[in-house]
Amino acid sequence: MDKLDKLNTIQNNTVIIRHEHMKQRCSFITIMCAVSLYTWYNYSLFEPIKHNIFMPYYQNCLLFIFYLLWDTYQMTLSSNRKILFRNDLLIHHLVSFFSYSNFRDKPLQMSNLLIAECISLMNYRWRNHNKLLNLYRTFCILFIRFPLNYYFLVCYNPTLIYPFTNIKISNTPYCIVFFAYDMHILWQIYNRKYRPIKAE
Repeated sequence: MDKLDKLNTIQNNTVIIRHEHMKQRCSFITIMCAVSLYTWYNYSLFEPIKHNIFMPYYQNCLLFIFYLLWDTYQMTLSSNRKILFRNDLLIHHLVSFFSYSNFRDKPLQMSNLLIAECISLMNYRWRNHNKLLNLYRTFCILFIRFPLNYYFLVCYNPTLIYPFTNIKISNTPYCIVFFAYDMHILWQIYNRKYRPIKAE
């Protein structure tokens, strides 16, 4: 096998690994978004909320934490870390993990927020259709994530108390961070720097 064949084999294996991981990510996200829609429809934030592990919104938060830990491990410690590592996604996961570390205080709110993960829902299915995927991501940011940020910043912004501490914090810092993250994604899309991985 000559050098060109070896290079092609490595590139193809890299794409296969990324696509398989993307497929697994999208499977997690599909479940989380489905449960989030269910909790939006069936439970009110303005009624007494049961802090119970058997409630779907509580389980959805646990699933999200598991997903964050699993994906962070894959990007940083697994044998495929050099292929899967992404700075922006690692920052997203760390901020998300910190914000969800207190989900037991507001499990329904946290579950409802997970509908924002729909931005990555079609990454695998439309991986070879950049324009369609970018339109979808733009739609999610403008009509789901921005309104969601506004709602939890202006209309429903309770103070959260972190476990094992007396630290109290509102949603405001997280809303600002995720708004900035969404603006970064839009900047990438419309500067034509966002390129979903294509199959070779």
